[in-house]
Parts: sequence; C-alpha cells; structure tokens
Amino acid sequence: MDYPAEIFDRVQLLADTNGFNDHTLHCVLRFERAPDAEILRKSVMCSIGAIPILGTRFVDSARPHWTTLAAADLGRAFVTAPTETAFEAFVVARVDEGAGPQVRVCLLAADTFAVALKMNHMICDAAGFKQYLGFLCSIYAGLTADPAYRPAAITGDRSIRGVLKNFAMSVKLRSWFLQSKDNNRTRDHRFPLTEGGDALPFIVARTLPRDRVAALRAYCQARGATLNDAVLAAYYRCVFQRLALPAGAVLEIPVMVDMRRYLGDVAAFTSLTNLTSTVITRLNDRPQERFEGTLGRIKAVMDAKKGADIGLNGFMKLDLLCRIYGDRIANRRLRSHLKNPLICMTNVGILDSDRIRFGELRPRAAYMCGSIKHKPYFQLAMSSFDGELTLSVNLYGTGGDRERVLSFFDDIEAELPS
Repeated sequence: MDYPAEIFDRVQLLADTNGFNDHTLHCVLRFERAPDAEILRKSVMCSIGAIPILGTRFVDSARPHWTTLAAADLGRAFVTAPTETAFEAFVVARVDEGAGPQVRVCLLAADTFAVALKMNHMICDAAGFKQYLGFLCSIYAGLTADPAYRPAAITGDRSIRGVLKNFAMSVKLRSWFLQSKDNNRTRDHRFPLTEGGDALPFIVARTLPRDRVAALRAYCQARGATLNDAVLAAYYRCVFQRLALPAGAVLEIPVMVDMRRYLGDVAAFTSLTNLTSTVITRLNDRPQERFEGTLGRIKAVMDAKKGADIGLNGFMKLDLLCRIYGDRIANRRLRSHLKNPLICMTNVGILDSDRIRFGELRPRAAYMCGSIKHKPYFQLAMSSFDGELTLSVNLYGTGGDRERVLSFFDDIEAELPS
C-alpha cells in the first residue's frame, strides 16, 4: 500500500539533501535493570502494525510517497546490542528512509541497561516522537498483562491543513504580512567549529540535576519567565561571547513551535506527523548586561510572538507553495530557496515519567533530541525527565568539536543562575 508524502516529509528530506542534518530523531532511556526483550520486540512490531507508515520505505519520485515493506523486512526494527560501544553506534546511526522501517529500537542488556529509539524525522517531529514513545510503553504494558493484546490503530490525517483550518482568513492575512521574516535565515553568523578532519556523528549531553533545575525554575517563575526563556537567554549570551561580535550586533536564533497548540486536545495521539513550525528570535548584544536583563528581553520577544499566532506564517507558505505549484515544482523551489539556520535551538519539552515506563520498570534517566547536524550548522536541544534537564548537541564533527561542545556546556551552566 502507498501513502502520499506530506509537505513536511519533503522538507525534512531536503534538510538532508541540502546538508543541514540527517533527519533522525533520537531518544535514550537508562534503567537499573533490563526490560523484557521479547515483550519489547513484540511491542515494536505491534506499534508498526498500528501505525502502518512506520512499516514503509520512502520512494522519491515525481509524486513522492511511502510504500509498504514486505513482512520479512520489519524485523530489523528491533535489535539488541551486546556492548555499550555497539549501543552508542546504534544511537548515532541514521534511519535510512529508502530502506525502512522508519522506527528503530535497540536494547542494551550488558553491564548497564538501556533502550534507544530512533525515528525518521520525515515521519514525525519531536512532539510526535514523544507520543509514539508513550504509545509504545502502553503496548508493552498491554502485552505484559495479555499476550493477545493489540493496540488501536493510529491512522489519522498527517497533513498540516488540520492546523490551518482553525484560522480565519483575517488572521492568516495578518500573519502573512506581519510575520514574513519569521521562518528563514537572514544572517550568516556561525558557531566556531573546527575545519577539516574526519567528521563522525556524535551526541553530547549534559544533565542538570533536580535541585539545580528546581532553583532555576523558581528564579524564572519569580520573573514571569519560563525555563525555555532562561536556556535561550544563556544560549544567546554564550554564543555572543564565542563569536566576539561588536557591541550592538544582532544575532538570530530560530526556535521550534509545536503547532498542535492550535488543535485543542494536544495530548490526543491520532496521527504520526510533523506539525512543528519555526520562528526566528532576534537579540542585539549588550556586553555589560546582566543575565536578568537578557532574560527580560528574551521573555518580551517570546511573549510578543506567542501573542501573534506563533508559527502560522511558515505553515501558510508551505501549504500555498504546494497548492499553487504542485509537488515537483514545489520541491524544486524549496530546494533553492530554503535557508536553514546556522545556529538554532529546540525544546523537546517534558518526557512524562508517569507514562514512560515498561510495565513497572521506570527509567532512571532519559533524554530526547533531534537530528545530527552537519557543519557549519549547530543546534542546542533541551528535554526534561523527572525534574532533570538535559542539554544536548548532535553533530558530524571531530574530537576537537566534541571538546568545544563540552566547553560550551560549561559556559551555559555558568550563565544559568544557581
């Protein structure tokens, strides 16, 4: 069976084609003991049965689409790793959209215990990946109680039009004119990375403990700001320092926006899809400014964007592009005009510790992050689990780049109020 490729499926493919990233989402769960391997394998297979697009391969033709795999090909969705080294190699390897399946799960049951999940970003965004993770855990619980359990199908609409239909024409026109610069790169500041050398994929993560996060959250709440505002403020301040820009120079950092906010019940899992838009934040450098001042400016920027139908402009442009030009010309125009941001940030949000567990087995630690970037692109990701905050950077880089990322995390930790 074939399924049409939606516009964001093709945008994510272009991210790879244009050398931005490898369009693979990642999640790592660490445990005190291992989940049951056979129940986990069956859970993965049941999830593919309930969400058929996961059991497909991508066909890049005049009308791009997904086509169903043979049953014999689905087994590679689940593997085991005998060592931590093999597990880490699995984590950073991309999902091959042309081979499928589009979800991969690996169980590490050695001296330590962990589960890694990867999904093709063409299939869904980070918010959808979180929904899938919760769905997989519910299947595991169901199979533990009853081996004959089968989950309900998740086959809803994958297009962005379910979001767009919630806006009146007057709102769309306002967004078209007032948010025209909200979703494409206009400046070329680059995070300082190494030149040359063998670029290999890596993920570097730094976890802030619960007490530190609780104190930071209280600091933000006292100022009407969010944890996201604080990390973004620290990110700006540290990048300004790294780039050594002149006072007053303007830096742009795009942030991701989950457009499910416009669908009412955002927790409802009805389809696996991409519903994330991008908005660009802009801030000028004030070298003598204290952190609290930067946080106040970030809060003002984000409050203004949240009050103006945040993310709508990008969705409108993509929808009109496909409606007016059709698939082939739309793809060509996207390839030539889409300018991916050189420095960006994404907030995956909270991984729900009440839902993310395999039966009674609860992770002791967890984080989720996006695709691995190709230089010169650089992205900071954040996710939370059980009161802890994990910052991560994914990059095809050298050992020197890894050291720079670790040093950059030190800078961010030093900037965040303690």
